[in-house]
Amino acid sequence: MNSFKTLLRKIKYTATHLLKPSVKIPSEFRLLSRRTTQHQNFFQNCKSGQDNEFNLDDNLKIFGKYSDNYEISKDIFSNFDFSNKKLKPAFFNKADVKVPYEASRLQYLQKADSGTIDVNKFPLIYWNSPMDVAIRNINLIFHLFNIEAGQKTAEILGNNIDLLMTYISQHFEYIRNNLENNGNVVGNHYLIELTSILLTIATFEFDGHKEEFFYYKNELIQELDRQFHNDGTNFEGSTHYSAFVTEALIICKLAIEEIEPNSEIISRIDQIIKSNRYLLSKLINNGELSQIGDNDSGRLFYFNFDEAAPLKMMWLMDLIDVLYQNSSIDIDEQKFQFQINSKLPNLDNFKKVTHKPIKLFSKEYESYSFEEFGIYIWRNDKEYLSIRCGPVGQNGIGGHSHYDQLSIESFKDNKWIARDPGTGTYTDDIETRNRFRSLEYHWGPKAKMKFPKEDEFDCFKLNYMSDGTVLKFDNNNFVGFAEFNGKKIIRKISVDNGEISIEDFSNDVELGEYTSWGEKNDGIKVKFSNGYKRIS
Repeated sequence: MNSFKTLLRKIKYTATHLLKPSVKIPSEFRLLSRRTTQHQNFFQNCKSGQDNEFNLDDNLKIFGKYSDNYEISKDIFSNFDFSNKKLKPAFFNKADVKVPYEASRLQYLQKADSGTIDVNKFPLIYWNSPMDVAIRNINLIFHLFNIEAGQKTAEILGNNIDLLMTYISQHFEYIRNNLENNGNVVGNHYLIELTSILLTIATFEFDGHKEEFFYYKNELIQELDRQFHNDGTNFEGSTHYSAFVTEALIICKLAIEEIEPNSEIISRIDQIIKSNRYLLSKLINNGELSQIGDNDSGRLFYFNFDEAAPLKMMWLMDLIDVLYQNSSIDIDEQKFQFQINSKLPNLDNFKKVTHKPIKLFSKEYESYSFEEFGIYIWRNDKEYLSIRCGPVGQNGIGGHSHYDQLSIESFKDNKWIARDPGTGTYTDDIETRNRFRSLEYHWGPKAKMKFPKEDEFDCFKLNYMSDGTVLKFDNNNFVGFAEFNGKKIIRKISVDNGEISIEDFSNDVELGEYTSWGEKNDGIKVKFSNGYKRIS
């Protein structure tokens, strides 16, 4: 029955895309005039001292894989060519459309000091994704800043200022006409598109720019309420996407301050940026950001990104510190350090398993509660334990969430004991996609159960896991529960003299125990992906 439903969905999907009008690249667009601005100074100051010796013609890597060509229509991993194809195989395990999308962003312009990009060779697929066009537009504007500063750069459109501004205007019109603000989830795509629009308006004057600024600023206000919790954390349920949208809000802040320095939205943006800096800083060990939820390795400030170490994220903390001119990042820490003490069920009434204890803490540590995001942390500067328990991202849809409720990560002595597996890939390999987000791949309860086979069209949904609920959390105790495919499981974690004890309880499903952890494999349980398409 499920196979038949999938077949019908494939037929519908194919028909929809065959009947969909071709991508329309704007041929008429407004004349832009460069305004005197200050926000480009932030970008230039951040770049100073960076190692940008990079020849675009020689050193191009896409998701860690070398490519000898920037203007690609192919998935260089499978060699599938998307050129001039009406039907993109988004769900058919054929190829990964994100590969040419990634190339289309032109983010390497931020690093390259030589090389040439020929826009006349851009395949049609480069205009297929509005968010990726928006990121390309951001990079074109950053490139304009480089040219104006007299920096040695790669070449696009002969680095002619007038031609570049015309090209930016074309991108601006395309983004405005193709906004991804409809559907059951309006998320990071629309936020990035708004970011690109606001940056364009802050950088140039044109007919109607004031009216457009106020319209898109109000759109951003609505999205801040929609996409961010009251505590400032992001609704996607992903640490990577939290970092990604924080980058976007840095640009939004600079853009809005350029036009309306006293705007009421700036304080809300500041609160979100600072809250996410606080969250992300507590999730970094050995310079690497924990991968809760999806990670597609997307970046806006690419000049700091290291393709060889894609999880290294201290640069974002530093960037935020520069944004606030190295002043103290004032935040109400108490709202992230509260305790939870609800009525506990009688656990003696449940069957339980006890996992092998972990000797973790050798000195004092602090506890951190990020209830709206759904992560709880015990840590000091050397030792770390996190527990995932909370809302399924995107208001329950789970587009970028994993089956990771009640799972842990643990770090000690410069190595991982238990580690989240990462993401792997999205639509080109649905089986791998589902494995990396499965309960089996995470250090959660070892439930002896089979989940229903995920429909290919549901690879951005979580159909068989509930929100997690925390009943107790303090400096020594955690108790929380969640349902997996309708089966309730409770996890209890205790700290005694630095030793972590973990017990799982359920009367709905048989549970297994972990007799060993992942010390020998750097915390990896099955397989590991430290960035998109990078799979060990």
